[in-house]
Amino acid sequence: MAADEAITTPRSTGSARADEAITTPRPTGSARAGSTAVFSDRPAKIRVKGVALSYRNNTSSTAVLSDLSFDVAEGEFVSLIGASGCGKSTTLSLLAGLRMPDSGEVHIDGVPVTGTGKDRSVVFQHYALFPWMRARRNVEFGIRQVSDAPKREIAAKAAYYLKRVGLEGKEALYPHQLSGGMQQRVAIARALAMETEILLMDEPFGAVDAKTRVVLQDLLLELLQEQERKRTVVFVTHDIDEALLLSDRVLFMNAQRISKVIEVPFEHPKKRHEIAQTLVYRELRKEIFDMFYEDEGEYLASGI
Repeated sequence: MAADEAITTPRSTGSARADEAITTPRPTGSARAGSTAVFSDRPAKIRVKGVALSYRNNTSSTAVLSDLSFDVAEGEFVSLIGASGCGKSTTLSLLAGLRMPDSGEVHIDGVPVTGTGKDRSVVFQHYALFPWMRARRNVEFGIRQVSDAPKREIAAKAAYYLKRVGLEGKEALYPHQLSGGMQQRVAIARALAMETEILLMDEPFGAVDAKTRVVLQDLLLELLQEQERKRTVVFVTHDIDEALLLSDRVLFMNAQRISKVIEVPFEHPKKRHEIAQTLVYRELRKEIFDMFYEDEGEYLASGI
């Protein structure tokens, strides 16, 4: 299916058009089926259109992305979800400017992405801290990449964000002296302290235990709500509950492109225990769960 077709193709269930998913509020009593519309009618902070990318070596070529199209509005939190190998992390690397597409367009504020930029910060799954730098220095290093502020101001900002992520008193520790969860807190503090317009997060909680994951999810929501200017966030995850808790929209990736767009109706700040008890949440969760198995034709029970 071509990218432009996704905007006008009717939904397979019901008579509503696909593009109504953007303009019509979701009913509070039940969840609407995911839309195939990849572009919204809001001004796009990020726009990806018709992107294709293959990995090549001397003897073969493997397609990773094909006709990938979507957009993200300013201040929106969008999650990319899908099975392993569908191209989520590769998509994030394109947005970060760490990789260039073979064809298609990647724009930020209408300007083609040609490399990394001071408007974007990235949080990786495996912390990506400099092992020879103390926690404080790791955060200060990130700030210096985007700011020419005086040294004292940078140090104060690093201290503030480390305190906000619960690492006050541990600023002088090296990464190897911190637990996995603490290391990821440093990485989050660094990304937030950079105060970039766009925050790209590649399974940032995937390597921590379940309890720490919940704590970090809540911490991220809290910190994003506190900031004066709402960040634009693109978040890669395998976790359905995480996507529904954090996101304004969930983009499901399949066959190297976006196959469904799910609008998440819950207003921020979200309370996980409250939304998880609603019928809408359960229907959305099952809808996304079913998407993982559509191609296999497996029988799915009515509840999960």
